[in-house]
Amino acid sequence: MIADRTPADARPPTAQPDATDALLQTIAATYASPRDPLLDDLRSGRFAAALVALADATGVPAPTLPPVDATALQASYVDLFVSSGDGLAAPPYLGYAQDGELLGDTAEAIGRFLKDEGIGTHDDWTDLPDHVAAVAEAGVLLARHERPHAARDLLARWVRPWFDRYASSVADRDGSGFYGPLTTFLHATIREVTRGNGS
Repeated sequence: MIADRTPADARPPTAQPDATDALLQTIAATYASPRDPLLDDLRSGRFAAALVALADATGVPAPTLPPVDATALQASYVDLFVSSGDGLAAPPYLGYAQDGELLGDTAEAIGRFLKDEGIGTHDDWTDLPDHVAAVAEAGVLLARHERPHAARDLLARWVRPWFDRYASSVADRDGSGFYGPLTTFLHATIREVTRGNGS
């Protein structure tokens, strides 16, 4: 879990969510292991409504997602991002997308950037620090604490290269009908949100 290390009395009030915040929330929810919170949001229609709002804010058409099948979603998640006999379609680590190795220079740069922005991890954190869902969660904190430029910088410098490298692979290999269309949509949305951030 990501923690905001900014002292409580130094934090500005939470800003109204914009496309950056909504995009980062969607990335965090999508690329974390599909558990009850995501499944509940999918079944209730909240996830689809968030996609429509994000589409309206960016002009990127929202994907139509299949009915929720928790078993197929979990199997596809594992095959695409965790372990596959055919090789992973997309290792979920931002640094790996750029360096071709775990915990390399890019992962260290992300860690320094987040630390400089007052974001860290709890002591009980067990995953690698540059997991796409974790970094997106950190970006949500930046966006909500009136640091949208830092959140967009995070998207442009580190999240977008992961999508640039793996979006097509996820779209080609997804067996659930969820991750492929959603990854394609998020990739296009990232390009819209980061336009002007040197990307």
